[in-house]
Amino acid sequence: MLQRIAQAARAAVQPCRMFYPGSLRPAVSVRAYSQATETPAPAPAPASSESEATPKVSLDSALEFTPTPTLSGATDTKVQPEMPVRDVLSVRGRSLPHRLHVKSTRNNTIVAFTMPTGEGLVRASGGSVGFRKAQRSGYEAGYRAALRVFQHIGANKKRWNVNAIEVVWNGFGQGREAVFRALQANEGELVRNMVNVMTDKTPIKIGGCRPKKRRML
Repeated sequence: MLQRIAQAARAAVQPCRMFYPGSLRPAVSVRAYSQATETPAPAPAPASSESEATPKVSLDSALEFTPTPTLSGATDTKVQPEMPVRDVLSVRGRSLPHRLHVKSTRNNTIVAFTMPTGEGLVRASGGSVGFRKAQRSGYEAGYRAALRVFQHIGANKKRWNVNAIEVVWNGFGQGREAVFRALQANEGELVRNMVNVMTDKTPIKIGGCRPKKRRML
């Protein structure tokens, strides 16, 4: 009796086993319910040789070191230092002359001295030298205006770097003859020696618009 009880106790202690027919036996052995089943972790995918050889580069660094395409005929973009006006404005190694503009109309005479680029330096007219109304277009007003401009040219010759002068005439008023006489006088000797060319830019109409009606007295 005691032997049967001992055999029954040993059978209860041993792990449970399940029996299957030969054709239905699973490939994995069945363990007892008391043992925990652990699922194996998936193995990491091996890194490819291309990913190991090519390092990862950020977008900012790629844009920073990417060369900018240039055109075949593009010129050098280096900023050149600014050069003085007298060095830039030259023709065949000779600097361009300053300009003395004389505009003579029926109402006034204007004498202006400018840089070769057209920037004004000094200006005088019949009204600025003290003449008023109809006297501004007279001979004396044009002569005084020319003398005042000549004085400024002589005082600032080195400052303005005046080496040559071009006289530009415009209009056929009385002041035109007055400025020409002032150049031939002793007061205009300094300016006259620097004049190398004279140009007449008076516009002459051929046909043109219908003139105003004659004044009837």
